Amino acid sequence: MASDDFATQVLADGPVGYWRLGEPPGAVTTTVDSSANGNDGLCSGGITFGEPGLFGGDTAALFDGATGRVSVPNSPTLNPVRITMEAKVRWDGATGFQQRILEKESFAGTTQYGLSVLPDGHVHVELRMRVPGAPQVVAADSTGLVALHTETHVAATYDGLAIDIYLNGALDSSAPVNASPVDIDVKWPHDPPDDPEVALAIGDRIGIVPPDTHHRTFNGLIDEVALYPAPLPAERIRAHYQSQFQKRVTFQYAAKTICGRSKGDVVAPGLYFTAVNVHNPERKDIRFAVKFARALPGLKAGPVSAWHKVGLGPDEALEIDCPDISKLAKTRSEFLKGFLVLESQTELDVVAVYTAAGSDGEVATLHTERVPPRAVEAN
Repeated sequence: MASDDFATQVLADGPVGYWRLGEPPGAVTTTVDSSANGNDGLCSGGITFGEPGLFGGDTAALFDGATGRVSVPNSPTLNPVRITMEAKVRWDGATGFQQRILEKESFAGTTQYGLSVLPDGHVHVELRMRVPGAPQVVAADSTGLVALHTETHVAATYDGLAIDIYLNGALDSSAPVNASPVDIDVKWPHDPPDDPEVALAIGDRIGIVPPDTHHRTFNGLIDEVALYPAPLPAERIRAHYQSQFQKRVTFQYAAKTICGRSKGDVVAPGLYFTAVNVHNPERKDIRFAVKFARALPGLKAGPVSAWHKVGLGPDEALEIDCPDISKLAKTRSEFLKGFLVLESQTELDVVAVYTAAGSDGEVATLHTERVPPRAVEAN
């Protein structure tokens, strides 16, 4: 799988099928369609899940070049008349035949739409046109190559007139295939609706079943397969590709803390309290991390605690006070000062409340401070 930034871009463009192939290692029988259209796929043959994902995402699926295939039953949403096909791949070399990234057939052995890598590394696109008489299949090949053992973002669009192929976010080639707009030949409604001959396959074709010598099984990693019912503009395909490299930002807060009884060595004698209040303004559950960096006098750096994970539901709040800070610092020191550091993927409301009491125990000062966030690059 790719990062959430990539997935966010994909989902923003309304895919009719989005197979992230991020299932965990083990005996995987189904890969989930993240588009919410319910086009889940059935896994068979030599597919290894849980492989490192492409461009820093989470996991992907390794196809063995011989028997691995995901089969997605035919449905109305898998029959667009205009199309964009998209995936991220690591191609591990030729096996004698073109290798399918994805293909849907109009009947066994005849492509409805397909995206493949040829033995020489060119991307190959096939589409069956809705025309009277005998089937008319149009095709186009990329000018550039899918490099061996290298992560490549591949996309192809069809607007009724031309097939455009993109490699790594850039337009590689544009092939006019019709003089006037022609739809893709769809297979919906189809009798029976779940006819396996007109299913969509990821990593192979449907019509010729392995181990037949005419299989088209992909040899390498496939990740983030997406299908759209329209040709995406070039700027959207570029945005998908570039989103993989956007720096992730974490919001960090550093609240000054003073806790305990001071003898007057570094601050005025008295009893000091700090309470840091944290509110989740989101409409979803969030998690953030907190640690304590102790400050020592004499130009000496103090110890820094380990991170502690905390969760908050929508609109919930909590308080981190002096006993909590002592636990983070793992000390029973009578006097403790330093910084409480929070990190979150989303912005929080963080307000520190400071009170100090004199020898009689009565509050002498009260101060509140809203702690501003700063953006830091996530690891």
